[in-house]
Amino acid sequence: MDKKYDIVLLGATGFTGKLIAEYLVKSRKNENFSLALAGRNKEALASLVSSLHDKDITIEICDITSETSLDELTSKSKIVMNAAGPFTYWGKNVVDSCIQNKAHYLDITGEPSFVSDVYLTYHEKAVEAGVCIINCCGFDSIPADLTSWFTAKSLPHDQPMILDGFVRTNAQFSGGTLNTAIEMLYREAKKSSVKLKIRKHPDTPRPKVRLHFNKDIHAWALPMPVVDPHIVKRSIYKMPLEFGYATAYRQFFVRSSFLKLLKTIVPVLFALFLARFVWFRKYMKKKFPPGTGPSESRRKASKFEFTCIGKSGGKKVTTVMSGGDPGYTETSKMFSEACFTLLHKIRTEKHKSGVCTPAEALGQEIIDRLIKQGIKIEQTQH
Repeated sequence: MDKKYDIVLLGATGFTGKLIAEYLVKSRKNENFSLALAGRNKEALASLVSSLHDKDITIEICDITSETSLDELTSKSKIVMNAAGPFTYWGKNVVDSCIQNKAHYLDITGEPSFVSDVYLTYHEKAVEAGVCIINCCGFDSIPADLTSWFTAKSLPHDQPMILDGFVRTNAQFSGGTLNTAIEMLYREAKKSSVKLKIRKHPDTPRPKVRLHFNKDIHAWALPMPVVDPHIVKRSIYKMPLEFGYATAYRQFFVRSSFLKLLKTIVPVLFALFLARFVWFRKYMKKKFPPGTGPSESRRKASKFEFTCIGKSGGKKVTTVMSGGDPGYTETSKMFSEACFTLLHKIRTEKHKSGVCTPAEALGQEIIDRLIKQGIKIEQTQH
């Protein structure tokens, strides 16, 4: 189906949206795509386009609370990149409109409830429409999903397998990310989150997910309630030939000392308790408003390292993905390169349909692209 735009970026004037827009514009010459930036505020969009110095970018005014407005946008779009959170409130409107108007969809959500809800509600509809829907195409959950997939491919598949993911970073949150995290904690406290039960093979190992000092990484390993395990476990379920028939996945946040561990745990516990109160959520939104975030100098000083250690049949494989500021600079890169990969697959009629994980939909091509753009991926077989 012919569409006016190859790529539409929704939520372009947000903190992360602006960084994504900059990356897209820098890549247009090599990737050859038409682009529109979409949002509610015409003045903010015009200001952004002016700063990007690209005369061929179009502005589209879109209210994601309006079905008519969304349909008008998605009917013109080959791919919609959604950076407009919180996704739990507005994301399903966008997904629904994309499926109805046969537009492919990617986002950078990190909200487990939203991701589960999208899969349960829209997978079959997306398959029928021939549309590819990919959640979590930023730091949530490209590193976890791709390093796990890359690790599993190098291990024996006829034996039970355990994959452990370890996240190290010194990055700071933006206002939007922090408030979304508070909202996720609030929904957990209310027990209103949507859950997805993923079936496992009876032989799948059941290792404990607990705080411990890990000898493989020589640091403290702290379980965190993030979306990554959901995505990886779905990849394992949907791709048994590549992950193995009985594979378990765990994920941990890494702290190098017990003091740093306490400095991480205590604020999270306080936030988990306080998130149930309206006054706290309002205070956090006022103190850390959406649209704000770490400065360019702070982002340049930030880095991440994602390590996946896989064990199966007496063999051990370690894969490490590393790069710069994960939540914003590298997320913009990961999100954009994921979109370019999908666009290439659409043009060559090799794209998958349904609600897919990044590994399932993008595979080796996204890994090759990220390496070319400066993300390091190294593997060691023991």
